[in-house]
Amino acid sequence: MIQEGLLLGLSTGSFCAISCAPVAIPFVFSEKIEGWKQNAGLVGLMMLGRLVAYIGVGFLVGALGGYAVRYLDPEIQRRLLAVSNTLVGALMIASGLMHNFPGLKFCRKFKAVYRAGWGSFLYGVFTGLNICPPFFLAASRVFGKGDGLSGMLYFAMFFVGTSVYFIPLLGIHLFKDRLETIRMVARLSLILLGAYFLLFQGIFFGAAGRFK
Repeated sequence: MIQEGLLLGLSTGSFCAISCAPVAIPFVFSEKIEGWKQNAGLVGLMMLGRLVAYIGVGFLVGALGGYAVRYLDPEIQRRLLAVSNTLVGALMIASGLMHNFPGLKFCRKFKAVYRAGWGSFLYGVFTGLNICPPFFLAASRVFGKGDGLSGMLYFAMFFVGTSVYFIPLLGIHLFKDRLETIRMVARLSLILLGAYFLLFQGIFFGAAGRFK
């Protein structure tokens, strides 16, 4: 069954990559990358964040066993997705403001504590909690096993399979001749996309379920 996690990731990973692209691409392009090592480091930390989110969910779903049906209740899915989108939206807006308006008081304070490394890691965690159809399918396959370790291993292999589709992010430094223009667009995109995730995919999306 563990191998199935890898095959599921390989067969559905393009969907995961497309889902995360609006967050991953503007973030990586917005940072000042000075070479392959730094680019690989940021992408690596983002993927580490995704891995942490994946194996955490895998452990919980596996350990809950028969009770996982409740855990995977559609309303709980909605709430988790709304929370992760709200957090990633807030982080995108804060990052975009920091880069575009460094003179603002909030931006100076945020810049004092912000580090591209942990920012990349948090982006990975928040996007890793986005419950897309492949993610839900993986969860549905492990909940009946009643084994947290098996759930972790399954999701770890699922992560390996989906990670193949994120390899192109390692080539961002190759755009160095046009990187300043791309970086400017990416930093503005962080604010706009962050507002979209925060409001429409986060707060409003979560609140909509309460009025059904």
